[in-house]
Amino acid sequence: MASRDPATGVLPGEAADDSQSSGEFPITTRGRGHEILDALATAVVVVDDRGRIEFANQRALRVLACSATTLLGADVGRVLAPFELIRKAAEAAEGDEARQTVKLPDAAEVVIGFHVRKLPAELDSDGESYTVVFQDITQWERMRDERDRLMRLAAVSEVLPSVLHELKNPLAAIGTAVELLVEDCTDLDLQERLHAVLPEIRRMTLTLEGIGSVGRDLSSGRYGAVDHALRESFRVLERQALERGIGFECAVKDMPLLPFDVAMVRAIVFNLLTNAIHACRRGDRIRLSAELTQDSPSLLRVSVDDSGTGMSKEEVERCRELFFTTKPRGTGIGLALCDRAAQAAGGRLQVSSQRGQGTTVTLEVPVRAPVRHSPGSAAGTT
Repeated sequence: MASRDPATGVLPGEAADDSQSSGEFPITTRGRGHEILDALATAVVVVDDRGRIEFANQRALRVLACSATTLLGADVGRVLAPFELIRKAAEAAEGDEARQTVKLPDAAEVVIGFHVRKLPAELDSDGESYTVVFQDITQWERMRDERDRLMRLAAVSEVLPSVLHELKNPLAAIGTAVELLVEDCTDLDLQERLHAVLPEIRRMTLTLEGIGSVGRDLSSGRYGAVDHALRESFRVLERQALERGIGFECAVKDMPLLPFDVAMVRAIVFNLLTNAIHACRRGDRIRLSAELTQDSPSLLRVSVDDSGTGMSKEEVERCRELFFTTKPRGTGIGLALCDRAAQAAGGRLQVSSQRGQGTTVTLEVPVRAPVRHSPGSAAGTT
C-alpha cells in the first residue's frame, strides 16, 4: 500500500486540492472509500507496519482531540495505544475488545475500547497495515465500576452483622485478659509490653465500632461526654502517629454532656484521624480540634486538619462515596459512613484539600435536646 504524505494525506502522484476540505483533510484527493469512512459515527485509523498512522477519519480526530496534521504520520503509541498491543489485538478472537487509557492533549484521560483487523494482503502490497476501530467507553467503564460498587455493598451488608459479632466478643475477652495480666504481672519488662498491646486492642475495637455503626444515629436520646470520647480516640492513635514521626495535637475544649451517641462520636473521629495518619509522612502534623459554637442552635464542630499529601479536586468530590478510596488497601467505607451519620443528624461533613498541601475535614452537627415524651403520650403508654 502506497503511503500518504503525513502532512497532506495525499498519495504520490495526486494533486493536493484543498478547495473542498474541512481544513483537516484534503477530502477531494482521498477517494470515495475515505469519504465513506469520514461519514461513519465510529472512529477509524489505519496504522502501517512501523506503527505510524496513515489514515484517520473525522470521528477519530474528535475522539482523540487532535488535528489531522498532528495525527497523520504520528506514532500510534503516543496518541492511542502501543503498537505491540495493536498487533496482539489483531490476533484476538472475533468480538474481543482491547482497552487502553489515553491522555488527551488537554491532559484529560479517557478509556478507549478498540478492535483491530489486519488488512487483506491484496490491499496491502507495501507491508502490513492494521485498521483500528475504536470509541470512547469512559462512561461505560464508570457505569461498570458503579455496578461493581453496588454489588460489593450488597455483599458487605449481608455478612457484616455476623462478622462483627464473631470479632467483637473475642476481642473484648482478649482486652480484659490483657488488663488482668497487667495488674498481676510483677515483671516490669513484660508489663511494659502488655501495656503496648492494650492500645492496639482498643484501636481494633474502635475500627469495628466504626464499621458497625452503619444505620445508627449520631443524635441520641441520652446525654454523653463527647469531649471525653474525642480525647479517647486521639489517645488510641497517638502512639501510632508519633512512631511515624507525625506531629499529633489535640485541642478539644471541655463541653457539657451532649445528646450524641458517644460510640458514634468515637468511631467518626477515629476514622478521620486514621485517614489523616495514612495521608501524612514523617515531619507532617495533624491537629484535632472541637468546640461548641455560640450559634442558635449551637453546633458541635469537630475538625481534623493535616499537612499531608492532600487530594485532587476529583478525589475531593468523590471521597465521600461508599467504596471510593485512593489507598491501595483501603475499603472506602469510613468517610462515607461519617458523611451519612452527619447528614442524618441534620449536620454536614465538609472536606477541603489541595494536592501537596494537606486536608481539613470538618464535622458540624446541631445540638438539639432530645424529645421527651410525657407519661400520658402515646409513646409512654402500653
